[in-house]
Amino acid sequence: MARIPVITVLFLITVVSVAAAQTGKGFVCDQGYALCTSAPCIPDPRNPDKKAVCSCDAMEGKSFGMKDCSQRKPSTDANGVTKVTSTYSFAQAPTNPILVCPAGKPWTNCLDSPCIVDPMDPLRAICTCDIVRTDAFVTYGGACNTLTCDTAYWSGATFGMIDSGTAVLLKEMGIEKSPLTYCPGMEPK
Repeated sequence: MARIPVITVLFLITVVSVAAAQTGKGFVCDQGYALCTSAPCIPDPRNPDKKAVCSCDAMEGKSFGMKDCSQRKPSTDANGVTKVTSTYSFAQAPTNPILVCPAGKPWTNCLDSPCIVDPMDPLRAICTCDIVRTDAFVTYGGACNTLTCDTAYWSGATFGMIDSGTAVLLKEMGIEKSPLTYCPGMEPK
């Protein structure tokens, strides 16, 4: 097996780091991540007022987050536990329209949250996210049923968060038209 010189490895790491989209408003990385855009969450029994546990998708590819790529790099420990970071991507946009929920309803902010890939299902990740009870929010969850805004702790984002992440992803991926669709009657004005 050929050995790669250390200087080559350092050069490649530098090129990959520079290639990640840095705008001051986040980073786009091409690596493993957890996607919680439609994740159902429940309050964490250890801290039910502040934290929630969310069932998310384990994915590979381009995604947006506020942490740089080196901070979000997946890792597997000696026990085989794989850690990933929850970020934002368009992967669920084709199948899940965006539900808008009013301020004051509980939701979870999973962006840049720590996750563990489910050892029994490598397509799932369990993430620990912050519970939020202020601001109107949007989610890919809820299947356009506004009643779920009251009964679920959906992983979500504010309008500003989704607009910012979407703009950076569109630019980095070279997409002109946003793939996002809103539930009927919920399109932003």
